[in-house]
Amino acid sequence: MKLSNVKSWQLLAGRAEKSSDSARAAGLDWRRVLRHSSRVSLYGFSAVGLLSVLGAMALWTQPALRSQLAAQVAPLLAAATGKQAASTSSVPSPAGDADLIAKAAQHAPSIAVLASYIPNKRIAVDARNGQMPLTTKEQVLVAEYLAKRYHVASDVTANLVKASYTTGQQVGLDPLLLLAVMAIESGFNPYAESGVGAQGLMQVMSKVHMDKLAYFGGADAALHPLTNIKVGALILKECIARGGSLANGLRLYVGSTSTNDGGYGAKVLAERNRLRSVALGRHVSVTAPQAPVLVSQQGKTAGKTAGKAVQPAVEPSTTTPTAPQNSAAIEKVKAAGQGATIDADATGKDGSAA
Repeated sequence: MKLSNVKSWQLLAGRAEKSSDSARAAGLDWRRVLRHSSRVSLYGFSAVGLLSVLGAMALWTQPALRSQLAAQVAPLLAAATGKQAASTSSVPSPAGDADLIAKAAQHAPSIAVLASYIPNKRIAVDARNGQMPLTTKEQVLVAEYLAKRYHVASDVTANLVKASYTTGQQVGLDPLLLLAVMAIESGFNPYAESGVGAQGLMQVMSKVHMDKLAYFGGADAALHPLTNIKVGALILKECIARGGSLANGLRLYVGSTSTNDGGYGAKVLAERNRLRSVALGRHVSVTAPQAPVLVSQQGKTAGKTAGKAVQPAVEPSTTTPTAPQNSAAIEKVKAAGQGATIDADATGKDGSAA
């Protein structure tokens, strides 16, 4: 009996030792699992963070992809929250979403009523809307050029070009002139704002032009791309009518109180000339400088050459000829004197040869 009891105790002790060994092994296994899982989670979160940074950079450099993603996510968020998206009349649509711009164009009020109070005959001819509008193909060429030059999505520039042509017809201004003003003023950034409070594509001073913005819903409408184009075009037409010429109108539009506008008008006209060349199918560099090339030295040289060319026609009338020796010579001198007088009259009215 004693021997059997000893064996049973030995068996129990052996089993206890085995159970303790298995518990120790299990504890070590759990520690290994926890250590391994922590490493996996660390690497996983690092990979997610890296992908997030790469995705943010991709969305920042690709406006078209960003607008498409926003258009797809917005309905899902609206359905999840149970709220309807705000209407375009109360919240300005982002310029990156070409679909919203196209839809808003159908509901934006016309500016033609306000523009009709400024007669078109007071507008300089070179600023008026052309009799032959550009075709769809030519508008596509202009939109593609602007997209490459100012790094804006092509579908957005296409809608802005269409909006400019619609506004140009309503106001009576050259649509390419409106696009050139937008390019110089904001670089087609609808949310650009200057230090003095000018806002939007055409840098409209909302505090100064509240009367016009009230027609579209108030000061907040200044950041709406289509409203900004319409109000800016109306302001530009007023400036051209008051200035009497396109150059003076651009000087008034930029707010210059002196005859010097800092080269603003030259930049706008140079940009419009580039857009005209693009519409005609000519190759224009997308990296061309906004400021036109200075030709003052060439102008001075041309002026000197023109002055020298006029002088021979005037000199015979002021130079005392040698006394003629016979009647035939007298008739020649009279004929030469009459010709010189006629040439002098023809060149002396406007300072240039006829």
